[in-house]
Amino acid sequence: MASRREFIRTGIGALGGISFLHGGCVRTSNKPNETTPPASSLFATKGDIRITNVNLQFEREPLLRPFGFKGGYLSELWQVISFLESDSGQHAIGLGTQSVLWSDSTVFATSSEAGGNAYMLALTEHALKLLKNCSFSSPMDLIEPLYEEVFKYGKTIASNPALRETFALNALVSVDNALWLLYAKERGMTNFDDLIPPEYQSTFSTKHEKLAAMPLISYNVTPKELRKEVEMGYFFMKVKIGQPGTQEEMLEKDKKRLTEIHDVLKEIPTPYTKNGKLPYYFDANGRYETKDLFYRFLEHA
Repeated sequence: MASRREFIRTGIGALGGISFLHGGCVRTSNKPNETTPPASSLFATKGDIRITNVNLQFEREPLLRPFGFKGGYLSELWQVISFLESDSGQHAIGLGTQSVLWSDSTVFATSSEAGGNAYMLALTEHALKLLKNCSFSSPMDLIEPLYEEVFKYGKTIASNPALRETFALNALVSVDNALWLLYAKERGMTNFDDLIPPEYQSTFSTKHEKLAAMPLISYNVTPKELRKEVEMGYFFMKVKIGQPGTQEEMLEKDKKRLTEIHDVLKEIPTPYTKNGKLPYYFDANGRYETKDLFYRFLEHA
């Protein structure tokens, strides 16, 4: 199998007549020369851009070490590429990173790491299969009905009627990206602002003069590594809390971890805050089940 980089570099030009995904907006009936569209709002969408070819590739990217957050640990990331081509010959690729643990921790806990990623990749493939032969005027026409179909499919293949919506949304990142890039090519757009529909332009009109990068402090970042981050110029710490275990075990681990972090950072000044101290941003990823428990963590803080 070609790697993700090889797929991007050499595959796009050759994919015009190649696709292993079939189906899409036109369903073949039992009678010759007759087609029947499936009963879904996705397939009722009509526009001047028609998707004729789709394809999918992915690469398993191993992490240097397990990455801990949301009560678990990741050892790899699946990087996904979705390919779309229109009947005009324009094509686009969309990139996305899968995170099963982030999107649905139950799927992560009840599946192998590879198995959970395979479920999500199957949703992406299903989405591309649905899009083949669809036509649209704007990606906004397709996103909601496509999501509804993919979310329903995800509940079935994962055998989980309580599947979180974010699982389907994560699976659609690369597809959504490809749709917007294909739309931009079809419309001759080269500026991101031109892509924003008129009704949303005022919402996205603010332009920031400066940005601050935040290092992500996962469960297993050592004090030495943390201090090195600050010495490199970082001043806003995003600290992952909500460690593995019961709620009480989690709380005690998080309190101990915060003390460890604060002992390293408390005397380090920064010119970027009013009080000259490094700010902490706590990211629990929904692990704290009650406000009372979280208040106890904040009291320790």
